[in-house]
Amino acid sequence: MSSYVKFTPISGAKNEDPLCYLLEIDEVKILLDCGWSDQFDMDDLVHLKKIAKQIDAVLISHADLPHLGAYPYARMHLGMSCPVYSTVPVVNMGKMCLYDIYQSKTREMEFTTFSLEDVDNAFDKITALRYSQPFALPGKCQGITITAYAAAHTIGGTIWKIKQDTDEIVYAVDFNHRKECHLDGTVLHSGGVVLDALTRPSLLITDALNASVVHPPRKDRYAAMFDTMITTLRDSGSVLLPTDSSARVLELAYLLDQHWANYQLSYPLIMLTNTSYHTAHFAKIMLEWMGDDLTRNFSQTRENPFEFKYLRLCHRLEDLENYSGPKVVIASNHSLETGFARELLLRWMDSGDQQPRNTLILTDRSSPHSLARKIYDDWDAKTDEMVANDPSLVSGTKKVPVKPAIEYENKFHLKVFKRVPLEGAELQEYEAAQRAKAERDAAQAAIIARSKTIMEEDESDISDIEEADDNMEDLLMSQYDLYVRDAGKSGGFFKQTQSYRMFPYLERRKKIDDYGEAIQVEHYMKASDLDRMEMEKNMGEGPDFGKDAMQVDIEEPILPRKDETPTKYIWHEQDVHFKCLLRYVDLEGLSDGRSMKTILPQIAPRKLIIIHGPGNATADLAQACQQMDHFTKEIFTPSIGEVLNVSAATNIYRVKLTDALVSSLRFAKLDDYELVRVSGRIHFPDDSTTPSLGIDDSEVPSKWEPAVFVGDVRLTEFKRLLQNEGISAEFKGEGMLVCNDQVAVRKVSLLIPLICWQSCVS
Repeated sequence: MSSYVKFTPISGAKNEDPLCYLLEIDEVKILLDCGWSDQFDMDDLVHLKKIAKQIDAVLISHADLPHLGAYPYARMHLGMSCPVYSTVPVVNMGKMCLYDIYQSKTREMEFTTFSLEDVDNAFDKITALRYSQPFALPGKCQGITITAYAAAHTIGGTIWKIKQDTDEIVYAVDFNHRKECHLDGTVLHSGGVVLDALTRPSLLITDALNASVVHPPRKDRYAAMFDTMITTLRDSGSVLLPTDSSARVLELAYLLDQHWANYQLSYPLIMLTNTSYHTAHFAKIMLEWMGDDLTRNFSQTRENPFEFKYLRLCHRLEDLENYSGPKVVIASNHSLETGFARELLLRWMDSGDQQPRNTLILTDRSSPHSLARKIYDDWDAKTDEMVANDPSLVSGTKKVPVKPAIEYENKFHLKVFKRVPLEGAELQEYEAAQRAKAERDAAQAAIIARSKTIMEEDESDISDIEEADDNMEDLLMSQYDLYVRDAGKSGGFFKQTQSYRMFPYLERRKKIDDYGEAIQVEHYMKASDLDRMEMEKNMGEGPDFGKDAMQVDIEEPILPRKDETPTKYIWHEQDVHFKCLLRYVDLEGLSDGRSMKTILPQIAPRKLIIIHGPGNATADLAQACQQMDHFTKEIFTPSIGEVLNVSAATNIYRVKLTDALVSSLRFAKLDDYELVRVSGRIHFPDDSTTPSLGIDDSEVPSKWEPAVFVGDVRLTEFKRLLQNEGISAEFKGEGMLVCNDQVAVRKVSLLIPLICWQSCVS
């Protein structure tokens, strides 16, 4: 009996919205990813709100907003209380991603969608798994096993395999089969071969985001980026590279730091995110999740590749003032809707006659309707027109050209958010409110202290009354341990006389562990260390910042010190005039359409669901798969909210073998397995819903049992077997084995030999 499998897109189907999908296996509901955009629009969660409380498990694939942005909110405000699973890097980097976006939002507006406490509490509930580690889900999900495999694209990125009985479901989105600087390619297609554990699944769920994209060679893309970058720096301009704060930023940071080291460049290279110090630290301690080349070099040289030699880490915009002249800044967020990247964009590019000219290099197309996507669309349209008029402008391979940089000038009507200090009457009103609040708090504390004193006095009066009523004779008969000074003894130089305090003094004893007196660490620490610990304890807004800082063992707090200056949020709409040099270089780390159309036939799924991609790209990939030979024709492209029944009609039933039948079986060993042919009669017991298979007493035993072939039948091995049995067997003609000049054996398909009983003429 096969499982009943249903699939419903919650978000991210026939579009590029964040990823979130509901997979139902019998009565179990599994949520695949839980993404959100940096706009945090509540309308995006309409479908998720309806099912959040019913979810039994959540699987998270990557540590970025499109895959986990809504998870803390769903956990703390939508009633999602189920177990959540991901890899260790997704936990660490996912938390950094949400810390960064929270800080970016709170610099612009009163952000109340989720708090840092919500992030901490939500991520504490995640169960971290390792790659290739089968994990049996507990509770209601019992019988289902999940396994994480490397997807590349981001550190800890995951392809999920979900297995129950004969059903194997593979959820593979945003994977990359190509090797990068800090990551190896996905195991889904390693060395040109699909991993055996992921081949021929019952159902494959994959995305079509890049189905219409063909990548130029990686070395050509790198060369184009460095050429534009160095040209700008030599012209005294600065370069802005928007990126995320925890995932793809590692590839970009490592790549640029290595380029600076190879060419001994002196221009400042800066990574500016709210969590830059901790992102770099987590990268240092998670080398085992990265590429083999990185770990091999680290083992040989003991130099950590993320111990940057040229890249400088900053987490405040004011830190850039320490680096004068032209510079390269990697800043979050790649959508240009919020964060340091947007602030630098408004500062560096909003100048009609600016000298020198600065450069904006996009490494990610970002989500639709974002500012970054609008700028990318402008670049794409203009470069297509330029290349059509002058093909010599492209670089790299002519079949897949690297498009050039352009002189970009455009005007956008934007909302500009700011947090400004209070002044004048507003400041006086704020201070008056703070004084009133302090007075109320002091009055409340005084009332509590007075109530406590009255209660203690009442308890003392009751105690005195009770003692007065006691019988004096009973008090005299009671025994107490009273220690007084022994005046008759005197000590020498080393033995001083000892005075004992009287009952009920409680003597403070030293803490003793199993090995002697317990050591007080603070007694042996330097004063500077104590000061640093006190500073870290007082840093940040979150509940566990001091603890987190001690865990990662770095001097910088996980977030900058909270500014106590009274401020308010303001915003206004204005026309912003951008003028800069613009280029897009694809560093998204995803397989392109040509590669996907090569990999999918090798996976050979029985059913295929295509999600997360523009409508035209989804249709293109589905059509390409339909035209493939020997590929499944059950291909689905669902819309948001559409329920697909993708159950596999395998006609498999569970039966229980009787003891008599089991004892009569004779197993034959085949490699690591033992096989046996079973024949019997089905019985349906009254006290059980599971049928039993027993010996069929009415069946007449046959001398000849039909042969069972397992695996690929090779005629050369079959010939050797026949010769061992004394049968003459020789090959005559192409692919024909003749036995005793009477029987001809040939293969008419991949697995089935055909035996022809006829006379053969040699």
